Amino acid sequence: MLIHTTLIYAGLLGLLLIVLSFNVMQNWVRVTGEGHQTDRAMRRAERVLSSFVEYVPTCLILMVLIELKGAPESVLHIMGIALVFARILHAYGSNEVAGAGLMRFLGAQITFLVLTVASIACIYSYTLGRI
Repeated sequence: MLIHTTLIYAGLLGLLLIVLSFNVMQNWVRVTGEGHQTDRAMRRAERVLSSFVEYVPTCLILMVLIELKGAPESVLHIMGIALVFARILHAYGSNEVAGAGLMRFLGAQITFLVLTVASIACIYSYTLGRI
């Protein structure tokens, strides 16, 4: 079975990674290397990027694995949409805007939910295949 459904979410999240990386570079150019450790916007941009690279690759790997085991396309779409939405919500909520704390919190929690569901689906697929 070929990987099909997860590809669109990997692509979308790859583009989001580029946006977040450019945000870090833009802030770095602004502070020109000095004040790197103390500049709030720079530190925030770095934290958003690091959070993204901590969780998204693992979620995508788990999604690919359950897709290869024959997970329903609808489940993969729900997980993919939730993950993209969560990471955008987390990134936007990390800025100083009204309601930012709630958006950042929800983005993180939805990411954890996708990670949990995908992990359990992998374990379930393993145990089901062993019966």
